[in-house]
Amino acid sequence: MRSLEVMLMAKVKTELKEVNFHLVQTIADQQINEDRLNLQLNRLKLLYEFISALNAAQTVNEIYKIALNGICSALRISRAAVIITDSCKGIKYQESLGISQAYKQSIEAFFEEPSHQQILLKSHDFPHSAILPSDRILQSVFLAESIGALSVFPLEYERRHLGDIVAYFDMPRQFTEEEVQLTQTIVTYIAIALTRKLAEQALQTSQQFIQRIADTTPSILYIYDIEEHRNVYCNQAITHLLGYTPSELHGMGDLLLQTVIHPDDFQKVIDHYELIRNKEPKISSESLFVIEYRMKDIHGKWKWFYSQETIFSYNSDAKVKQTIGVASDITKLKEVETSLQSSLAEKEALLREAHHSVKNNLGVVDSLLSMQARYIDDEEALRAIFDCQRRIHAMSLIHEQLYQSQNIDKVDFCEYLTRLVGNLYSSTSLNANQIELKLDIKPTQLDIDMAISLGLIVNELLTNAFKYAFPNDNRGVIEVVSYKSADDRDLHLIIRDNGIGIPENVDFNGTSSLGLRLVRILTQQLRASLNLSCTDGTCFHLTLHTK
Repeated sequence: MRSLEVMLMAKVKTELKEVNFHLVQTIADQQINEDRLNLQLNRLKLLYEFISALNAAQTVNEIYKIALNGICSALRISRAAVIITDSCKGIKYQESLGISQAYKQSIEAFFEEPSHQQILLKSHDFPHSAILPSDRILQSVFLAESIGALSVFPLEYERRHLGDIVAYFDMPRQFTEEEVQLTQTIVTYIAIALTRKLAEQALQTSQQFIQRIADTTPSILYIYDIEEHRNVYCNQAITHLLGYTPSELHGMGDLLLQTVIHPDDFQKVIDHYELIRNKEPKISSESLFVIEYRMKDIHGKWKWFYSQETIFSYNSDAKVKQTIGVASDITKLKEVETSLQSSLAEKEALLREAHHSVKNNLGVVDSLLSMQARYIDDEEALRAIFDCQRRIHAMSLIHEQLYQSQNIDKVDFCEYLTRLVGNLYSSTSLNANQIELKLDIKPTQLDIDMAISLGLIVNELLTNAFKYAFPNDNRGVIEVVSYKSADDRDLHLIIRDNGIGIPENVDFNGTSSLGLRLVRILTQQLRASLNLSCTDGTCFHLTLHTK
């Protein structure tokens, strides 16, 4: 009985030992798992804080410092550096932690040698260990800095090499798988942060460059929101020209136009933007819209501006939302224009008075000739005086028309010729039953000298037709035709009748008749051509180059 109890006690002790062993083993495994979990939690916390710090970094140098602290914490080291490699210039240290200036200068000097730069061209994968380089010179530099091994982690993102992080160790070592994964994650986030920050800096530099251009432009550059009736952007020229700051202009909101646009121009500006807003996108995408208006400066003075705008953006309904434009100060040009218009108006008034004076003087000469004719009994002398009076009437009619016309530089030749022919016809003793007068005169504008010369030519040729074309009260037709050529370069003037024609013994080019000699002289002065046809009456065809 006693031995049985002993055996049972031994068996129980053995079982208790086994249970205790398994319990200890389980506790140890749980502790290991707990340690691993805590390590992972610490690394996740470290990674979270690291990424948050990277995102909060304001400069590239801040990212470098955060990167070095992150690598040192992950690998449990105290020395690291960020370097930029260049196959032509060697390497340059951008930021470092725990290494001396003398060491950095020695490394930079080493890689400036052309024979050593080939080392930089060797591609290497992500490191899994820390080793000492095989080059003896480098080894001596490392040993002087108490560096026993190093690892180079490439900063690469989207096939761009942004630099390298160099981690320094006291002795060579192999990284655990967890260390490799952690450092790979850290390096990837560093590369992403660098890429983003470099892109932000490039964009900021570009924006600053564009802003400098905009601020040095003497004209106002602006973006106007048609939909919200407010200014979106304005350069510093607004301050130089009107005295407002861009923020003050922006603060006017939808009252901008009512505040700065002249009341007389306000509706014009509203209609201008309404026109732009209703344009079809396909039509207006490259259109340029131009308008002139006045704006009030900060002191209450009105200034003229010439604005050119184009479409900047559309809303979801494909309606024009914003325009971008440039407004140039044309106040001085407007003042000069007003002065010129005033001067021109004065000169036009003086010129009209001159035409009126010439007309009156010609009237005085006509009156003197009429008075002189009363004391002349010679028929030939009287005819000469009457011919002179008709020529004076032809010239006087031009000056009378110019005095009454809005355009004092050009003569409406259609109106002038119609009145001249009518006056000549009414001054004859012919009646409408004997001679039919036909006019086909197209609208034409001529300068005063050309119109006077043509008027004198018409006066002479038409007077001859009235006198000689239809003797013995013969009936007939006289036509006056005037028109421009198809290319608008030549003026054609035709005077023809179906009368008896010019006798064969009369030489047009050699006649002593004052009237026909005057026609030839005026034709030569006008550099025109005059053709005579005596088939079925008489036809004079004058062709004159007007351009």
